[in-house]
Amino acid sequence: MSKEKIKKIAIKHFNQYGYEGTKMAQIAEDAGMRKQSLSYHYSTKRDLFFELYKEVIEEEQAFINHYFEVHVEELLEVQLYNLLTEHKNRFLTNPNVTFLYMFSFFSPLEAYEFISSQYGIYLGTLKEAINACFAKHTFRRSSEECTIAFVTLLDGLDIQLVYVPNHMYEKVQQITWDIFWNGIQMK
Repeated sequence: MSKEKIKKIAIKHFNQYGYEGTKMAQIAEDAGMRKQSLSYHYSTKRDLFFELYKEVIEEEQAFINHYFEVHVEELLEVQLYNLLTEHKNRFLTNPNVTFLYMFSFFSPLEAYEFISSQYGIYLGTLKEAINACFAKHTFRRSSEECTIAFVTLLDGLDIQLVYVPNHMYEKVQQITWDIFWNGIQMK
């Protein structure tokens, strides 16, 4: 049994049952192995969770860096709006991204400090990439302030993904984007 298959099954369990509801015995069973065999790879649920979370953070950092490399020639407005859309699509279709945001918002107590530090690393990568984009242009606010506003918009839209039906989300994204983009323009 490969560790990758174990991780894929574990992500599914964590997303479905939360941290407390996820059982190593059930992961082992779904992976077609005994719990003792699973403990050869991961001695505790905490160890498995920490490895998964760290890898998902690294995956999202790579996504952010790749996104801005590929879209560097686009108009900033298009580049950032499409990032919001791509971010939404990843949240809705990629179990790893769902895992990342679910546990970033609802951290298990025993993992809070680890999650906070790891998420801070991801957030640093995101802010650095966004700030570099804003620094190439002139806006009503500094590049740092525009970055803070954009990341706050992204965070707010993440929450909307949890509570708002997809057809309504599109409208929420468009409205908040228009207000944000018009708000940072020079008068």
